[in-house]
Amino acid sequence: MPELRDKFSVIMPVLNAKAHLRASLDSIMAAMRRYGNGELIVLDNGSNDGSYEILLNEYGSRATLRQVRDMTVAGLRNCGARLADGEFLAFIDSDCEIVPDYFEQALKVLRTCADVTGAKCAVDDSPHWIEKTWYEMHVQRQDGTVSYINSGNLVLKRQAFLRVNGFDERMIGCEDADLCDRLIHAGFKMFQAHAVRAIHHGGDKTLGVFFRKHAWRSLGMFGMLKNTWMSKPLLMTFAQLFLCIAAIANLFVPRTPIFLRLVYFLLLVDLAPVITILYRAWQVKRAPYAPAKAILLYHVYFFARFYAIWKLVLFSRASLENRCAIGARLRG
Repeated sequence: MPELRDKFSVIMPVLNAKAHLRASLDSIMAAMRRYGNGELIVLDNGSNDGSYEILLNEYGSRATLRQVRDMTVAGLRNCGARLADGEFLAFIDSDCEIVPDYFEQALKVLRTCADVTGAKCAVDDSPHWIEKTWYEMHVQRQDGTVSYINSGNLVLKRQAFLRVNGFDERMIGCEDADLCDRLIHAGFKMFQAHAVRAIHHGGDKTLGVFFRKHAWRSLGMFGMLKNTWMSKPLLMTFAQLFLCIAAIANLFVPRTPIFLRLVYFLLLVDLAPVITILYRAWQVKRAPYAPAKAILLYHVYFFARFYAIWKLVLFSRASLENRCAIGARLRG
């Protein structure tokens, strides 16, 4: 398929996204009208909440629409990329709203200093404490070279995407981290630009939702090992697992005062979350944000990863179709 210069092909995977779908699509349509050279490709993964009907009835004449069931989100994005003819691919999630000059800002970066751009999805004006705490712990405020950009707001040159063969469709989660790793290893430059702004409206409003989303994202954790022999998140996950086992064993140590055993228990179970929070603070060059809330969230995060490891044992015996179905249920 011939590549059209300066054109952006927006690729959006959808699964039961009715709550925020119209706002997301309308913002993309408005930005494309302003820019004047873009197309929208939407891949529905078998929605049953009315999302597909909204797409079909309200946007079918303005977007390329496909319904593709029983496929990983990586597979959906690759399917959209195969339909695209733009010089640039923009992967935007169905619960994200982009700014009016999104494409102009992305073009400026991609023409001057990078092959890949985007930014961590911003929280909305009234975020839940979970969204706010997680965002503040992970966002790097300054524009600059990075090694990872989330696929909910990721823009790159189509030729770079094709060079690394796109997303790994076998991965249930972590497919964007895997793609970014391969792009970096292939010599492509990744530049975070906050002006390429997407606001995430479908953030985690409860600890249950936070748990399920991170369990789903963690399903691809072992797939990352094909790019590197060591994964820091995976290493900390097993460190936390070991520390939790040690903390529980410590409670049954004889001839030790129960007070001391409880103190050691708390120290051991909190050690990995505290180390991770301090590491994140060093990365973003700011003091830890809301430390008590951050520790709670990292406990839930690590528990979600333990749950994902258990699910991966089940996946090893399941067909791809069943793995996609289980992954979709976790995704929400």
